[in-house]
Amino acid sequence: MQAIIFDFNGTLFSDTDLHEKAWRQFLRGVLQRDLAADEFDQIHGRSNHLIMENLLGKKLTKAEGQQYSEQKEMIYRQLILENKRFDLIAGAKDFFGQLKNSQIPINIATAAPKSNVDFYFELFQLQQWFDLDKIVFNDGQLASKPAPDYYQKAALNIGADPKQMVVFEDSPIGIQGAANAKARKIIAVATNNNHEILQNNAYVDLVIDDFTDPGLQVLL
Repeated sequence: MQAIIFDFNGTLFSDTDLHEKAWRQFLRGVLQRDLAADEFDQIHGRSNHLIMENLLGKKLTKAEGQQYSEQKEMIYRQLILENKRFDLIAGAKDFFGQLKNSQIPINIATAAPKSNVDFYFELFQLQQWFDLDKIVFNDGQLASKPAPDYYQKAALNIGADPKQMVVFEDSPIGIQGAANAKARKIIAVATNNNHEILQNNAYVDLVIDDFTDPGLQVLL
């Protein structure tokens, strides 16, 4: 193992419900319709541009995609503040500290846009453990998950071989992307009572409910 790469939303920060609320509010405002239950599965882990095209049923220019994306993300960030979601998933910060003490390089590979990444750094003081300049986010240049690009770049940015990284993910699309990157190990973080479902995923080596799981000590 040369590095640990974390997804962010749903993996380090429990915000799935807030994203879904934000998408609902956005769609009501733009299309005057609600988000169908089966559409949720197509949201998590993908880039906003792809999601927007799927939901709107048409191709978008880069500028159009960015405009729609920022509308939705402004709603989402406001929901975080209104709901006072100011904590990462249990044990995450202590785990970062342990990894730092063990001199294990870590990075984040997220489909979130830069505006959200900046917001997370300020809200959670992530600069204590992560280098903002090394974070991989959705800048429109990389293929969306489940392509391997996000994870591979996140590892290379901190001098690690992508095939020797451990990836933490929560969504099936993200897990598939980590597998496509040929990560050495994939650890799934359970959300929405899907622990058993994730255990049945052939790509997953370990499922945790949070970062207090004693099984993580083997990484140290």
